[in-house]
Amino acid sequence: MKAGNARNLMQLFVDDLTDYAIVILDVHGAIVTWNAGARELFGYTPEEIVGRRLSDLYPKSDGMTGKSSASLNDALQWGRHETTARLARKDGTMFEAQIVLRPLSDAWTKLHGFGLIAYDLDRSKRAAVERVEAAVSKSVPARTKILVVDDNTAILEEAAEQLANLGYRVASASSGAEALEVLESEGDVDLLFTDVVMPGSIGGRALAEKAKQMRPGIKVLFASGYFEGALVGKGELETDVQFLTKPYIKRELAKKIEEALKSAS
Repeated sequence: MKAGNARNLMQLFVDDLTDYAIVILDVHGAIVTWNAGARELFGYTPEEIVGRRLSDLYPKSDGMTGKSSASLNDALQWGRHETTARLARKDGTMFEAQIVLRPLSDAWTKLHGFGLIAYDLDRSKRAAVERVEAAVSKSVPARTKILVVDDNTAILEEAAEQLANLGYRVASASSGAEALEVLESEGDVDLLFTDVVMPGSIGGRALAEKAKQMRPGIKVLFASGYFEGALVGKGELETDVQFLTKPYIKRELAKKIEEALKSAS
């Protein structure tokens, strides 16, 4: 393949690449080229952005402090500038990006401009969360039912909603006594997800013991704002149990529920 054809193919690849914003700047930091990834990431068409300064891609506060100029100087001094930064889209929304900035020089070390590559870290994080949640949803047995027990109404409702969104069937109770009534009336509960410290005569540990007597084989996951070791020391929790510390996020809850369901009875 001739060198000219190879360069043309490379240009086509760069222009059409949507995963990364690839931008060429002149020696003063003005935008010269703008690929498909830059259009998708920032929202500007080439006609709207070519000729404008790199500082226009930064929040106004960063532009006032000369952050983009500092990045160019750093790249020129060290041959490469790599960092994470908050950048601004055309509509004014902000996102976190991984940025690589390099000076473009010829064989005689004459500076001709800069090459910029930017990658949307926020999108990457969202995609990672979505992959985890999708994997968890696929692994949920079709008829798995969880009984959630917590005397805090807000926490109870939030946990029930998160579990329902993960694909589980959910029953709920606000006390140990109420949970035992649910277990008596609903015989298809696969897992008890209960707070450890609750008012009344039936705390989390006692509830788990009674639940196992009523439903042999039921799995149990405990939750508490107290550390597990402290609860064991006070006699409110046994050792070697499935335990989740509050507050927790949906991803942590999904992982612990899956582990509890796969654990030995």
